[in-house]
Amino acid sequence: MKTRILFISFVTALLIVFVTGIAIAKELTLFYYDGHMHTVRSDGSGSVADIKATAISRGLSAVIITDHCYELDRAEWDSLVAECAAASDSTFLALPGFEVTGSDGIFNRTHVNALGVDDPFVGDDDCLCPEEVWPSPLNPAGTGAVYPENVTKWVDYIHSKGGIAVHNHPSGTTLLSYGVNNMEVYNQSHVDDVIGYAQQLGYPPNQAWAFGITLNNFALYGERDANMLVPFPGYPTPIPLRMALYIATQYFPPYIGQWLGAPQAPLNSWDNLLMAYVNGTAETPIFGLANSDAHNTGAVDSDVGVAKNGVYLKKGLTAKELYNAIKAGHTFGTTGPSLALKVNGELMGDTAYVSDGSADISLSVNSESPTAVLVKIDIIKNGSIWQTISPFAITYTTTLEDAGVTCDGYYRVEVTSLDVVSGSYYFAWSNPVFVRIPD
Repeated sequence: MKTRILFISFVTALLIVFVTGIAIAKELTLFYYDGHMHTVRSDGSGSVADIKATAISRGLSAVIITDHCYELDRAEWDSLVAECAAASDSTFLALPGFEVTGSDGIFNRTHVNALGVDDPFVGDDDCLCPEEVWPSPLNPAGTGAVYPENVTKWVDYIHSKGGIAVHNHPSGTTLLSYGVNNMEVYNQSHVDDVIGYAQQLGYPPNQAWAFGITLNNFALYGERDANMLVPFPGYPTPIPLRMALYIATQYFPPYIGQWLGAPQAPLNSWDNLLMAYVNGTAETPIFGLANSDAHNTGAVDSDVGVAKNGVYLKKGLTAKELYNAIKAGHTFGTTGPSLALKVNGELMGDTAYVSDGSADISLSVNSESPTAVLVKIDIIKNGSIWQTISPFAITYTTTLEDAGVTCDGYYRVEVTSLDVVSGSYYFAWSNPVFVRIPD
């Protein structure tokens, strides 16, 4: 009898350890990182140490420094790697990356960040970058990359080195054929540039800001806003936005009117790209990121961390865990609010299997400011708004049931908060949770 009791106690202890282990394994910790910025090695103003100081002051636990590859040589790359290693410890990561830089027009830009790659140089040469081997020149016609196959070659090279490829400030020009892992659904530098251009054309600050947000949103919504009527200096009545952009770009380098999108190359929305994965057109999904693309990295008012990503990690802060989470879509992009989205218990980036036609959407959102309230939360299902919630509160948590799950798809969330003191708006974007109906 005593032996039996001891055996049962032993088994019970093992079960407790096993169950506890599962619980620990499923615990997630939220960290923040900014994955796009520049140092003095390319067109930035600061050092890695400058970036780290700003990042820590803004609550970041990691940064990925992505100097333009074509401006680097072997010695500069090695020095970046060394400085990042010196700035990293158990509580903060500074990781070296690089930006493959193609066309530099205001739109139709082919820039791709390489994350987690040890060596940016192609072949045995110590100075040739992917964009120098496979060039992507400016295309003012507005039909995307002149040589889209070369952008694919950049991505293939990044993948051959075990890295992650991110399409930067894409303005709706991301193609499935590129094969990128992620795309920027928000780029602070791009927004700021457009705001600056609009102010130079004579737009008041509020309209200039709206232009910046709208142009960034081409990456989110594709053609949706391309032909909306907008006021334009010198024209008595509003004109289509696409035409306004063509006229405006004649006044800024490279002083060529540039079309954004064209009938033969319409702009792609993020939802189009996600549905391609759901429908089996694409083998892997393209997850979204928000980055600062900071160039004023040595300035007091540096943009580092102004846009950032929340990332949920299971095993603590390491480069491997961070890169795995980015590639898996366990992130949300934000300029302020935080969020957590699960469907049937599955995290952003993962897949929930629904066999009974019903899905539980669990959502928690925080404005992350005592003076900001959540004014709009859009829950997007398969590319369309499924529900809009207006909490007008600092925090909001809910679980909603969707009893109409009849096909494979996804849910994602967009959040808008308003600082009632400054009048500024802030945004957050979740990655999708996919839904599959078992055969």
